[in-house]
Amino acid sequence: MNQKYHLLIVDENPYVADILIQTLKTDFSITVANTGHEAARLLIQGHRFDCVLTELNLPVFSGLELTKLIRMSKLIFQTPVIVLSNAPDSNTRIECLEQGVDSYIAKPFNPLEVKAKIHAILRRTSAPKEEVQEPTAAVRLQAESKPVWQPKSRILSMLLRGYLVAQSA
Repeated sequence: MNQKYHLLIVDENPYVADILIQTLKTDFSITVANTGHEAARLLIQGHRFDCVLTELNLPVFSGLELTKLIRMSKLIFQTPVIVLSNAPDSNTRIECLEQGVDSYIAKPFNPLEVKAKIHAILRRTSAPKEEVQEPTAAVRLQAESKPVWQPKSRILSMLLRGYLVAQSA
């Protein structure tokens, strides 16, 4: 069985997202979030991705804040994060790498280079899909009894508050 890796693309520009989808759809199962807040909501709801490809400069909840959210989670902290951005200075790229971004690709980009970079990172970070085993029932029950996200930061607390308000409406 040859399962595709699941990729989350976070970009508010539909043109950029469409180029990435057209280039990557044969190799990956793709979910697109138009904002960092939408991407964070998907992650908080328990959706799992093998790699996150995000724009850095997103309104309200940036790609760097999304990376911080991923890195502080006990369940998804190893998920590779690739940033696409047109930030011209190396200080921004350095900050991204120091905050846990696995790779930084400058815009404008070659979509085939993005595809090659994703494959290279997944080769190093992921076990083959066939080797991943389903956890035993005891492990699943233990994991379900504990809260998945504990409010450890102001950002996560803010997101959870927004999510709970949206659910109650």
